[in-house]
Amino acid sequence: MYKQILLGIAMAFLMMSCGTQKNDNEMKTNCSTVEAILTRTSVRMYEDKAIEPEKVDTLLRAGMAAPTACNQQPWHFVAVDDPDILLQLSKANQYSSMAAEAPLAIVVCGDMRKAEGMCGEFWVQDVSAATENILLAAHAMGLGAVWTGIYPMQERVAEVGRILQLPEYLVAFNIIIIGYPGEHPTPKNKYSEENISYNHFGGAPQQERKAKPESVKTEFREFDVVDEYGENPFATFENGWLVCAGDKVKSNAMTIGWGGMGTLWRKPAVTVYVAEARYTKQFMDKCKYFTIMQFGQGYENVIKYMGTKSGRDGDKAAALGLHTLYTENGTPYYEEASVVIECELMYADQLGRQGFKDVPTQFYANFDAGLHSMYIGKVVKAMKKGK
Repeated sequence: MYKQILLGIAMAFLMMSCGTQKNDNEMKTNCSTVEAILTRTSVRMYEDKAIEPEKVDTLLRAGMAAPTACNQQPWHFVAVDDPDILLQLSKANQYSSMAAEAPLAIVVCGDMRKAEGMCGEFWVQDVSAATENILLAAHAMGLGAVWTGIYPMQERVAEVGRILQLPEYLVAFNIIIIGYPGEHPTPKNKYSEENISYNHFGGAPQQERKAKPESVKTEFREFDVVDEYGENPFATFENGWLVCAGDKVKSNAMTIGWGGMGTLWRKPAVTVYVAEARYTKQFMDKCKYFTIMQFGQGYENVIKYMGTKSGRDGDKAAALGLHTLYTENGTPYYEEASVVIECELMYADQLGRQGFKDVPTQFYANFDAGLHSMYIGKVVKAMKKGK
C-alpha cells in the first residue's frame, strides 16, 4: 500500500510538470522523455483551438524519427485539418467520432512500395513506432491525442483510403486525433510485476535469486517437535512459512500465513490452509506428504516471492536459486530453509459456508481465490539447522 501511495504521488507530480510553459513569445516543452511516457493518456475531448503549423511539423518529424527495419521507412503521413474531411473520418470508424470536433488528425499509412524483402514484413512495427513517437511528442507539447485503429479492418482501410484519395500502395494504418486537451484523464498505472521475468520465464531479479552459500553448507539435524520446538504457536505462522508438496518430478511451494500446531488424535499435528485457486492445492490434494518450512533472516525475498508469484507461470524455486532436496518419503523441501517439518496427511476438507460465523463471512465476502481447504498432517519428521 505504501509503495502504491508513493507511486501515486510521483505520477501526480509528473502530471503537473509535463506540459508547456510560455517564455516571452516562445513555447517551450517542459516534459522529459520518461515523464511523457509515464503520464501520457488518451485524450478524446479538445478545445476549439487550432494547432500551430510549427507544432504540426514537429509531430511529423517525431513520427519519422522512429526506428525502422533496414531503414526502409515504409510510412506516409496525411495531416488533416479540413473540417469536412475530419467529419468524414469521424464516420469511417465508430471509435474515431471525436475527429469531428478536433482541429487535427494525422493518418499514418504504410507505404507498400517501401515494404520490400524480409525487412518489409516489419512495416506494421515501423508505423506503430512512428505512431507512438507522435503520441509522445503531442503530449510533451501540451497537446492531447488518441490512437484509433484502422488496419487490419479492411472495410475501415478502404473507407479511409477513399476519403483521403490514397493510391493503392498506401494502406491506412490508424488515425491519430489531436488537439488542445479539453479533458485531463488520470494516467493508468499499468505496471505489474507479474508481467516481468528475468533471464528466463518466471526468473527473479539477481538480488532475489542469490542464495546464501553459508546457509546451504549448514547441515540439518533432526529434532523432536514435542520436546524441542519452543516457538510461540500463536505467532509461528505470522513470520511467513512455506508449504510444499509434490514429488521428484514436479512440486510447488507457496507462502502460508495461516496454520496451527498442536495435538490431534494423540498425534503431533500441523494444520495448514490453501485457497481453492492456488496452484499448490492440486499438489496437496494428490500427495500423501507435505512439508512446511521456515526461513531465517536474509530470506525475506523468498517469502515475498513465493506469496506473490504463481507456480503456473514457472518454477519459483529455480527462479529464486533454491536447492530442492527430498525426504525418505520423497517429499520436497529446500536446503536454504532453517526449519523443515514433514507431515503425513491425516485429514483434508474444504471449509463450509454453512458453518461460518461473522469473521469468515466478512473475510470471504471480498476474497477472490475461493474457500480455503484445511489440511491436517501428522508430523513424521522435523529438521532444523544450528544447535
